[in-house]
Amino acid sequence: GVQTSALPISSGVSAISAGYDHTCALLTTGAVRCWGSNGYGELGDGTNTDSNTPVAVSGLTSGVSAISAGGGHTCAVLTTGAVKCWGDDLRGQLGDGTNTDSNTPVDVAGLSSGVSAISAGYGYTCALLATGAVRCWGGNGDGELGDSTNTDSNIPVDVSGLASGVTAISAGGGHTCSLLT
Repeated sequence: GVQTSALPISSGVSAISAGYDHTCALLTTGAVRCWGSNGYGELGDGTNTDSNTPVAVSGLTSGVSAISAGGGHTCAVLTTGAVKCWGDDLRGQLGDGTNTDSNTPVDVAGLSSGVSAISAGYGYTCALLATGAVRCWGGNGDGELGDSTNTDSNIPVDVSGLASGVTAISAGGGHTCSLLT
């Protein structure tokens, strides 16, 4: 693929998230820019070329309200409440029903609206719904999806006992925590 030109970021950043070896910034315009390692497509620019300067994430030039960079993948919540993810999908952490890496954003199954926050961990992802419920997807070898199994899922699953009352989430290396009201 062709490397997009450098897009310097000197102002207008509303949020930032650092993954294992890549970083993404959410601009006040609702656009997303990422830089760093891109072996799995975690920069989302349609290539697998590393970049030491920020590149535009394909199709996310506006309308993003939150971002989270994980181990080798990245996810974004749109202002519509939908979720899109890109990058490494070995364990289903993109949530689109496949285990196929994507260097451009893909829709997370069943989360086309109603999501208020996102947290990408190392090989899995969790979303906080506006209802206060939590859903997670991806690697589950250590029970990080919270569905009472250790089975990976490439689509979101409900977290047991967290159907409501959650105000914040944070996904880590192999565990997840939530803040209750």
